[in-house]
Amino acid sequence: MSRILFIGIDYFAYAKEICSALERLGHEVDFHPIEDASFASKTAKKLAGGAYAKRLAAYHDALIEGSAGKGYDTVLFIQCHHMQHSALERLRTLHPDARFVLYNWDSLTTHDYRPWLKHFDHAATFDPTDAKELGIGYLPLFAIPRFFGIDHDRPKAQDLYFVGAIGTMHRFEALARLHAFCEANGLSTRFHLKCSPVVQMKLLKARKSLPGVTGKSLSFDGIVDMLEASRGTFDFANHKQSGYTMRLIENMCAGRKIVTENKRILDEPFYRDDRFLLVDGYDFSAVPEFLARPITSDLDVEAFGIDSWARQLVEQERVAAA
Repeated sequence: MSRILFIGIDYFAYAKEICSALERLGHEVDFHPIEDASFASKTAKKLAGGAYAKRLAAYHDALIEGSAGKGYDTVLFIQCHHMQHSALERLRTLHPDARFVLYNWDSLTTHDYRPWLKHFDHAATFDPTDAKELGIGYLPLFAIPRFFGIDHDRPKAQDLYFVGAIGTMHRFEALARLHAFCEANGLSTRFHLKCSPVVQMKLLKARKSLPGVTGKSLSFDGIVDMLEASRGTFDFANHKQSGYTMRLIENMCAGRKIVTENKRILDEPFYRDDRFLLVDGYDFSAVPEFLARPITSDLDVEAFGIDSWARQLVEQERVAAA
């Protein structure tokens, strides 16, 4: 059994799921969020950037000091740009025999993590274009066990669903056009669109609205509920990227139809035309026929499970960039 120090973004319950996967593989895991989640730190992050930076540095210092003498074999980061270079250097000094591994869950268009790569023995990303440019591993995202065990016999209440954050008006516009198309063509939709107060105010001022706009997050149970009751989902990334979203991977593993704007899908070995529909721009004309067509193809999706993802990342089964 190896010991892993896992430091990363605490996104929904994915960190907990990653820990569980690593433990199923026989590793002992200590997880720490890379950002302090206390009320004081959250408030400082919103209102006082300088104060937040000091609090974050102190949080990292305490985390690093607390890791001393624990004999970690691997130090795993998911995102690392929140941590100062000097802090990472101290962590490496404390664990000279550990293998440092980075998985970057965002593309370079979101944040530039290139200066941090020097601290790691192995790095991988979900974005194949970034992986090729940087010469690091390409490892697509994963689906947790819950998405492999959905109720396939549940009656379908709607044709398409979408769960995601509205971080850009580009995504909102795409969803608005999809919603209008579906209404005009007798297709039903269900959205859960998380918006910050700033985005909600922007929509209000622009007199734009969609069903499902909310300030609340949705649990895994809520996502699965929507997925089980839908024939398919719409996949539209919040930011410019070539990597596949969690939404696409989860719905593929759950056997749901996927309408996507990611052109890479056509070149994938797992592409099936009864499972994926590529839309160009806002042309949704092929959606009704696509949804009406039953899925008859076979697709082995076990390689996209979280256990496989964790094994490839931590046990260094490097995946070449496409």
